[in-house]
Amino acid sequence: MPVRKIPISHNSVTGRHAMGPGKRSIGYESTLERDFVSLMAFHPDVTDIEEQPVRIDYQDSEGRMRHYTPDYLVHRLGAPTLLIEVKPQKFLKPDLDVKFSAARRYAKARGWVFEVWTEREIRTPRLDNIRFLLPFRHSPTDPGRAARILRHFEETGPMSGGTVLDACWSDETERNIGLGVLWHLIATGEVYTDLDKELTMDSVLNWTGRIS
Repeated sequence: MPVRKIPISHNSVTGRHAMGPGKRSIGYESTLERDFVSLMAFHPDVTDIEEQPVRIDYQDSEGRMRHYTPDYLVHRLGAPTLLIEVKPQKFLKPDLDVKFSAARRYAKARGWVFEVWTEREIRTPRLDNIRFLLPFRHSPTDPGRAARILRHFEETGPMSGGTVLDACWSDETERNIGLGVLWHLIATGEVYTDLDKELTMDSVLNWTGRIS
């Protein structure tokens, strides 16, 4: 349950990020926060995200009591929970050090890790790929075509997207349908590729060995 509600703003982009069927959406109050949630939503080790998760009381440099609410709490499988502040690089000023130090202490006491993410960590080639793939993640797909693609990877090994589609279908219409299925398989993690590089038909793909 958020300790602070994200208000409607006329000065920034606010909204809720869909996380998929049966999952609650996650609030954001800037495009940078929205992009961060996209990254986390796609990460295979992330099990849950909470917006505006905790209120941290701290004393500022003049001895006055303040409070601070970080942006997100990210729960991960087999790794420490992350307490996250999303902040544009240009707004990282020395006067935030006291607030961030309080957040680090708060996180450490609970076995979490506090991190500040800027556009340098968020707006990367991985984000571009995820923006493209997210609509395919929950789209309907043809199980028969999916099995055909996966079987080809199992028999042949790593290859480009163009190569596997050419191997599976010679008809252009069938190939185009198969392309959507291939994007779905990449989006769901059944087919692997390096998402830190631009995703093209020449990207090397491989079967992860997991059939959903």
